[in-house]
Amino acid sequence: MVRKVQECGGRAEIAVKADLHIHSYVSDGLPSPRDVVRYAAKVGLGAISITDHNTFLGSALALREASRVVVIPGAEFRTHYGDIVVLCESLPYRVQRESDSVKTISLASLVDLARRENCVLVAVHPYAKFRYGIGSLYRASFIDCVEVFNSSSDPLTNVYTILATADKPCKTAGSDSHLLEAVGSAYTLIDSVSLRREDLLESLRKARATPSYSLAKSLVDLVVLTEKRLLHSLRLRLYLQNGMWGRVRRYNEILESLWRARKSSKL
Repeated sequence: MVRKVQECGGRAEIAVKADLHIHSYVSDGLPSPRDVVRYAAKVGLGAISITDHNTFLGSALALREASRVVVIPGAEFRTHYGDIVVLCESLPYRVQRESDSVKTISLASLVDLARRENCVLVAVHPYAKFRYGIGSLYRASFIDCVEVFNSSSDPLTNVYTILATADKPCKTAGSDSHLLEAVGSAYTLIDSVSLRREDLLESLRKARATPSYSLAKSLVDLVVLTEKRLLHSLRLRLYLQNGMWGRVRRYNEILESLWRARKSSKL
């Protein structure tokens, strides 16, 4: 959903509903990137980011389907300190990995990526136990925003996070959806001068964003989707046993070859 809210410096400003934390079957989600884009448009979102684990492939596939919904390239990277979502204006050419056998990227490499590609870093589920939150590190200057509400976290964790992160100017809410039905269950309302990705990200940097969520609805969803989540967890366990991370590395290799070809064609 996109609506005009006011005039800003002679330009019309719009409010954009954005779910910036979504997973697809490229990593540990169930829906395809195409289905996510179509469902996002159906539920009235104006922008999304498919943030699969340690890869931009989900976003790359979603960009092919983008029409009524703005797709912001993103990925959720695991650092030694915890999980951080990176949101970029365009697909980065390359993500430096510490080694092909390690599932994490160094925090320094991620910060360097953000600076080089003009990306935004979001500390997601910072206080969620057993989910690799970065805790109080969200206060660091290189972290642009903190996710104060995560639909996949339990209500108590969300309440604690909301209270504990009051000092961070830019706050977001995301579904962290792994099921199609959860897309848009929490979102961020971004005040922007346009629907261009660079303007949306600049609004995040300037903390012109408001998290939108419902604690009551999240509790209901937690109950209603429990069976599906349990089945998904079982499928995911089997998927991990069959070498998900090896597939992610191969996805990254394919992406890097495409990026190199695109870069060389511009020379």
